[in-house]
Amino acid sequence: MMDYLLNSTPVRTANNFGINDILVSIDDKKATPFENIMIITSEMDKLEIINQNSNNIQNSKIGMELEKNYEILINVPKGNVLKEPVIINFDFDDENMYLVDNIKIMLEEGAKAEFILKYNGEDDSIHYLKQETILKENSNAKIIVANMINKRADSLLAIENMVGNNAKIDYIIVDIGGRNKISNYYTNLKGNFSENNLKTIYLGTNDDLIDINYNIEVYGKNAKCNIETEGAISGKSHKNFKGTIDFKNGCEYSKGIENENCTILSDTAKSKSLPMLLCKEENVEGEHGVSSGKIDESKLFYLMAKGISKKNAKKLIVKANFNKIINEIDDETLQRKILEGIDRNI
Repeated sequence: MMDYLLNSTPVRTANNFGINDILVSIDDKKATPFENIMIITSEMDKLEIINQNSNNIQNSKIGMELEKNYEILINVPKGNVLKEPVIINFDFDDENMYLVDNIKIMLEEGAKAEFILKYNGEDDSIHYLKQETILKENSNAKIIVANMINKRADSLLAIENMVGNNAKIDYIIVDIGGRNKISNYYTNLKGNFSENNLKTIYLGTNDDLIDINYNIEVYGKNAKCNIETEGAISGKSHKNFKGTIDFKNGCEYSKGIENENCTILSDTAKSKSLPMLLCKEENVEGEHGVSSGKIDESKLFYLMAKGISKKNAKKLIVKANFNKIINEIDDETLQRKILEGIDRNI
């Protein structure tokens, strides 16, 4: 085991709040080839794909360096529009327990595509993803990352986006699997009329550690960004949410919104939230909100009066909170798997 200090906030706050970064112990195994990978698309002719093993060092804004063992480079050429999602499956098993992957996606001018990255497995493992996306002018991407690995595993997600003029990226993160769930998300809205919508669901049980660090920097004029996070924690799990929207000089008439809602399902679960709006430009609009607390007793009473057990009533309420994001996932199999994961862990 190695101790790592990870996921530092872009702006430091008081140390006694205990949210600036996170100290986590991770089983730092040596990288070995990962074989259980499948890329599924009926429109392969519209893509340029290079996938290869690699032994270079991978680092990211999450603050951790490991030797990566797999790399995928995907380019969507100018003007190409994909009608169906590109699905990339990574399945963990006894012989594929350690994955450090780097997935780079580029959309050329006017291109449009959707990607679904699925990480599945019932074996103890470590997973460290660095995913980079570059969107050229007038391009449009939707990316879904679904962490559905074993609850005893370690999951680290480091995501970076560069968004050009009149380009848009919609991102969905499903963070269900893993004992340690560390996620870092950074977007540079450099283009005028650029847009980023980030939606996340997370679930913490037992003694899970969840540390979320999102940072969107707005440079372009008339840019838009939205962070929407829904979570639930139980047992002795501990969650930190750090969300920053940073309006830079020159980003006139831009707008940013961030909201987080955390449902606390036990007396021993702990939730900390630090939403931040930073601003160096006058003509912008920004707002943020955080809500954290136990399930409304009146809702529980209503459902239990219908003959539903207290445990199942809690599940229904959490699912209702999550469904508005789950329903935006264009994969019914993945939707069912997420709902099954909620049923197992609440």
